[in-house]
Amino acid sequence: MREVTKPVSRRRGFRLATAAAAVSLMSGVLMTGAAGPGAVASGAASKYNVVLIPGLTTDPFYITMGLGAKQEAAKLGVNLIWKGATTWNKSLQIPIVSATLATHPSALLIAPTDDVALFKPMDAYVKAGIPVIAVDTTLKDTSILTAAISSDNYQGGETAADAIARLAHDKGEVAVINVEKGVSTTDLRQAGFLAEMKKYPNMKVVATEYDNDSLTTAESQARALILAHPGLVGIFGTNLYSAEGAAKGVDAVGDKGKVFVAGYDAEPAEVTLLKQGVINILVIQNPAEEGRLAVLDAYNYLTGHKSAIQKSVLLKNVVATTATANNPAVAKYYYKTSL
Repeated sequence: MREVTKPVSRRRGFRLATAAAAVSLMSGVLMTGAAGPGAVASGAASKYNVVLIPGLTTDPFYITMGLGAKQEAAKLGVNLIWKGATTWNKSLQIPIVSATLATHPSALLIAPTDDVALFKPMDAYVKAGIPVIAVDTTLKDTSILTAAISSDNYQGGETAADAIARLAHDKGEVAVINVEKGVSTTDLRQAGFLAEMKKYPNMKVVATEYDNDSLTTAESQARALILAHPGLVGIFGTNLYSAEGAAKGVDAVGDKGKVFVAGYDAEPAEVTLLKQGVINILVIQNPAEEGRLAVLDAYNYLTGHKSAIQKSVLLKNVVATTATANNPAVAKYYYKTSL
């Protein structure tokens, strides 16, 4: 007989896990069952094995997501399993997704590394009666998803455009350095940036580059862009390596303060560059909350409370600048590598 449980509401607050929890996260299996306010009795939901497959396991963004997921799993008594590739690569992620299906998990939480190529392996879970929840990235065809949780990436791109325009006094040339085509989140960031830039008649987008998630490639591209476009006033890097590489390229040619860099995320290297004024703007996501909500959705689905699940959730971004980089209200959103 199915146990009767109450649907769990979506709370916006979260606490990060303890240092021991961070160690268990990286070991591959997240331990659960911690007692505390609102926690279920030990073993009450231990029959649920939820797998979280991030875009890559070594990125502080996804580590922060894992910590948020781990905390919620411990509260609900769910066994959370963390596994994935150490680099962003659909050819590496697909075999992991397919092999994991053979373990018959209760639910799959996943950041697909390609919005088309991952459809078939994710659909195999749905056909096996296993709910699939997308976190951070998603699919072009979302019909198979129980839920999709991400930040508002289009709005994040708009924000980056407005911030560069403000620093450049609404005039000059700008460029985008993106990862690769076919990644839902960065595609949306680029689209939002390009659309927003059309609102500035004295500004022009002169190039869109793809760095294949390589910092050194992004740095070379930034150097080349500055040489080719003397009127360049801004570069938008759509993710960690794009932003960091662009910033290093600008700094290397001595254009710090002339070419403004807007980046995405708040990983340690980016935060350091932000405080130094090499990166001027960071659009920061809330990966811990994404992980927490994904576990909560899986739990509500598995305990028969599907009506408590929102099909699509877009979390607001936080904007940091060099001037606000040390503000505690901003700094609390910086990503974790460990506790």
